[in-house]
Amino acid sequence: MNKRSAIESIISHFKYDHNMIRNFLKSKEEDRINAILVASGCNFNKPFRAFFLFLDQFSFFRNF
Repeated sequence: MNKRSAIESIISHFKYDHNMIRNFLKSKEEDRINAILVASGCNFNKPFRAFFLFLDQFSFFRNF
């Protein structure tokens, strides 16, 4: 897999899973801000996923 196909799959994932398809911001600077916010949201998912996997080890958390 070359670099371009690897990058295009990541961009497609961000567009469809992190709501980057519709951008209501108008300028190039606001496009950059939107991309940064999407990337930071993706990075917040990693610690939350690890935290909930840790809590899943305990039986009392499975009831919720």
